Amino acid sequence: MAAKRRIPDALARLAAAEDAFLKSEFLAPVLRGQGVQVKIAGVRCQLRVEPAEFQGFGVFRPLSHAAARLDRPATMGQRRQYLELFPAVSLLLSARQGAGGDAWLALPANRGDDRFEADGPVPVWLAEDAELFDTVRARFDGARFWFDEVDSRADPGASAYLREALGRMAPPALVERPGLTAAQRAAYAAVHDDRVRREEERKNREIRRQREDARASGERRLREALEHAGATLRDFAERGDVYSVSYTVDGQRHTSIVRKTDLGVQTSGICLSGEDRKFDLHSLVGVLREGRGSGRINRTL
Repeated sequence: MAAKRRIPDALARLAAAEDAFLKSEFLAPVLRGQGVQVKIAGVRCQLRVEPAEFQGFGVFRPLSHAAARLDRPATMGQRRQYLELFPAVSLLLSARQGAGGDAWLALPANRGDDRFEADGPVPVWLAEDAELFDTVRARFDGARFWFDEVDSRADPGASAYLREALGRMAPPALVERPGLTAAQRAAYAAVHDDRVRREEERKNREIRRQREDARASGERRLREALEHAGATLRDFAERGDVYSVSYTVDGQRHTSIVRKTDLGVQTSGICLSGEDRKFDLHSLVGVLREGRGSGRINRTL
């Protein structure tokens, strides 16, 4: 019987907590479009935030158990009180995350910090007042790392030096400055290598694009030259400075080799008594048609 009496008591306490929550206000950090989570009598609830585009620390008033409206942005003092509820960790900013740069990716500033169990960089949110390679203090609430402040104990000259070195893409082995930590060197190497990789990918994309454009341009020139002469392009292959072109003339298939520059014939594919180079692809089609009509075509390819 005692257990049965405890159930209504627990429900009554939850109802009272929910009622009190709806009459209160709360402080929380919010990411744009993601809402906020709160605990009511130990029960975690996800609330939609109005306005939906708000991002930052704010003071909110509940509209229901599913929505809350921003009452006002939090003051610096309120933000500080909130962050001090959570343990601090020292992190080294290594890259912006996402197209909009809403978060920084960061590595542990102290490589021996056994509290840091992540395998790679972690996102640090709401770090608008920080730069690449800054050492910052972040607070971990069990789900996310929130930016607290740039770590005043760190040497600001070190991060400025690393940014300058990265600007000239100095190899990691040549980055040398008194006081650089192992973590800073590792972060620089990771960022440098990533930029080298992305630049190589960009160059490869550009090379592929140029090749595709060149092939498309070659196909267009070949097709136009053949169609103007009444022939049809079947296929072609690039071989250095020439094209090997397969095409049909009045249903008959032919293969010729022509120069890329002017589509002048190198090898016609038929016996022209050594006069192949007097023709271009357009005029060769007329020779083929004339030769077939006279029965004088002898294939050489």
